Amino acid sequence: MKPLEGLLAAIRAATTWLAAAEVPHAIIGGVAASLHGKPRVTKDVDLVALAEDRTWSSLLDSARKHNIQPRIQAPLDFARTTRVLLLVHKPSGIEIDLSFGMLPFEREVVERAEPRTVKKVSFALATAEDIVVMKALALRPRDIADIEGILESVPNLDLQRVRSTVSQLSQALEGEDHLARLETVVQQVHKRR
Repeated sequence: MKPLEGLLAAIRAATTWLAAAEVPHAIIGGVAASLHGKPRVTKDVDLVALAEDRTWSSLLDSARKHNIQPRIQAPLDFARTTRVLLLVHKPSGIEIDLSFGMLPFEREVVERAEPRTVKKVSFALATAEDIVVMKALALRPRDIADIEGILESVPNLDLQRVRSTVSQLSQALEGEDHLARLETVVQQVHKRR
């Protein structure tokens, strides 16, 4: 299976599974960054979903009908600690990271998600703004490149909303100043224009 075909097969399986389980969700991560910004290689599918803790076990059981299985031992124990269910789409071998949203921001990511279709595979895609926010909180080298790609590809990006959200989340995290780091990336992109 070619890489794009594998990713799309995994996306189709994951989103069909979550829709059948009536779990609101959105595609995030590298797939979303590539679709909003500059295409890049990604080897997994990241999603955020809104599901109550008490439903995780039955949700995991229903995944098998869609050829999705855990990729670690004791996946629910791991999810209870991290709020991430580590899965794999068996036919394609593509890993799926399903994050269970808990914060108001994560709920908003799912609610604001936009419908997207790629090669006849339809799914809910987190907005470009929300992807920039998530990437700004991590800000690893890959995240910086993704933010740059989105800033260069989305001329009407609502930077005011991005800045406001990053500022609020940065304060809540009580760590480093994510907004200042994001501004450095924004300024570098503007200088190149």
